[in-house]
Amino acid sequence: MSDDNDKMGEGAEERTFQTEVQQLLQILIHSLYTHSEVFLRELISNASDALDKVHFRSLTDRDITDPDASLEIEIEVNKSSKTLTIRDTGIGMTREEVNENIGTIAHSGSAEFLKEIAQLKDEDESKKLQLIGQFGVGFYAVFMIAERVVVNTRSADDDAEAVQWESTGAGTYNISKTDKSDRGTEIKIYVRSDCEEYLDAHRLEDIIKRHSGFVAYPIKVAGKQANDTAAIWTRLRTEITDAQYEEFFTHLTGDPDKPMAYEHIVVDVPIQFYSIIYIPKQAPMNFLFNPEPKVSLNLYVRRVFIQDDCKELLPLYLRFVRGTVDCDDLPLNVSRETLQHNPVMAKIRNTLVRRILGMLEDIMKNRPDEYEKFWKAYGMVLKEGMAMDFENKDKVASLLRFPSSLSDNVEDTISLQEYVDRMQSEQEEIFYLTGENAEAVAQSPLLEAFRERSIEVLYLGDPVDEWVVNALQEFDNKKLKAIDDEDLDLGDNKVKLEGVEENRERTIELIDFLKKELTEQVSDVKESTRLTGSPCVLVTPKGGMGRNMERLMQAADREFAPTKRLLEINPSHAIIRNMGEILTRNRDSEELKEWAHLLVDYVLIGEGTVSDPQKVTRTLSKVLSSATELRVKEL
Repeated sequence: MSDDNDKMGEGAEERTFQTEVQQLLQILIHSLYTHSEVFLRELISNASDALDKVHFRSLTDRDITDPDASLEIEIEVNKSSKTLTIRDTGIGMTREEVNENIGTIAHSGSAEFLKEIAQLKDEDESKKLQLIGQFGVGFYAVFMIAERVVVNTRSADDDAEAVQWESTGAGTYNISKTDKSDRGTEIKIYVRSDCEEYLDAHRLEDIIKRHSGFVAYPIKVAGKQANDTAAIWTRLRTEITDAQYEEFFTHLTGDPDKPMAYEHIVVDVPIQFYSIIYIPKQAPMNFLFNPEPKVSLNLYVRRVFIQDDCKELLPLYLRFVRGTVDCDDLPLNVSRETLQHNPVMAKIRNTLVRRILGMLEDIMKNRPDEYEKFWKAYGMVLKEGMAMDFENKDKVASLLRFPSSLSDNVEDTISLQEYVDRMQSEQEEIFYLTGENAEAVAQSPLLEAFRERSIEVLYLGDPVDEWVVNALQEFDNKKLKAIDDEDLDLGDNKVKLEGVEENRERTIELIDFLKKELTEQVSDVKESTRLTGSPCVLVTPKGGMGRNMERLMQAADREFAPTKRLLEINPSHAIIRNMGEILTRNRDSEELKEWAHLLVDYVLIGEGTVSDPQKVTRTLSKVLSSATELRVKEL
């Protein structure tokens, strides 16, 4: 039975949860019971966010409901009715916001949570707990302990109507008007009989100290404050333990794992600001491919929360960093527009970037195993700094890592400095090859001459790598050189092939024939000085755009027309020798013409970019038929 003040009011309606939310509720209720205490952390986090929002709004808008109300979170226990009530004086919600935030998965990350948790085995309980924080499952976590939940909320909008929401988590929820007069949200939890430990005030205080000890607003349990609201970043570093820094990291991110690194920054001149910044060990789901990436630093002004995604504090390529910044030299009514052109923000930004790049350099030099993990998690994002941050381009370049031809495992990476340190004595350039991915690059025939001469080549297989090399140009006074450029000069390291000179005239004739036959497909045909085991290769003409860059341009613009590449042939290869022999005997051979086009398709197949696979299949069928017939005659 409902209490009198829980009865549904005017305009009551029953709605059905989204399918994903229903699935999520079943997982929370049945699979995560052993970690049910996390519900309190999530509800307090939501309440803290609501208080942040109303505090920020009250700085410029005094026409809100209860403008002078104390900003706090109150928790009340009633053992006789087996209820736990959590109240805040935050921003509250309208009817539409209640439906959007609780009835759907729009802001909860539930869809991603379901995908990830489905891959975990039953025994991976600790990982399930981590996922709750990582995806912000939030409000729904209450159903780990609740038999029924009643939410009464009123928006800070002065003319807003109060709303009541009620559900047992069984697939539907009821929503109606209510008579709540004060601003904020009240969540009444009817606790299940097997979860009555959460009706113990001491148990709740312990959970709050462990999970929510750094919330900036008072959290009162049965009238007693359970947290310390003093901002950790303003305290002396010598007074804060590693465990407390780690607890604050969990409070910020919901990630129970320790951060990879952190730094407490205190600056007094020429401006005054405090900051604690963290580098998490793991990236959140969809971090690399988020269509709307953002900086996740919280901005405070004199301990007043302003915003949680302040893009002016960091360049976007450092968006993996989490933390807080509190500045005494900004006005409390600062807006997003004024932040963009504020000289104080520019100075804070420069300091933070310098410190973060210094942290990464320290990890790379002194903790290489951890830096390898960092690189796998965030390397592609850090590379963006080459095009975004000209001032710190050299520092970012020193942190980059790439797979290389000297390792059989494309997961192994090296820095540019390591490459330079082991260059051959006569080598003047840093050689690289871009492609769709490192695995594809490693199979390129363009590497043959370099492998034969033990000259190292870097594999650039990330989409952003094209912008990296365009921005970098050189490192440690060594120019970067793509090995698929037409004007590649290997000097004394050119491939020296046997049996080529005596067939020079035949090779010249074949090249002339191929130029005419392939005029629609290639810009030119030349003899190769870089192939040893492959018959041919396509290279980028002078001044042309690399094939991988063209592929990226075509993905962005279907009307983009790629330039013709140059075909290099290996005169010592059996295929090329035989084609030259056939040409001397029959210049009008239809088969020879087909084989000419097949040379280009042979390269494109290896790149995975052949435009007409059916045509290639038909040509190969003819070639195989002729070859087998000839073999049968020989037998």
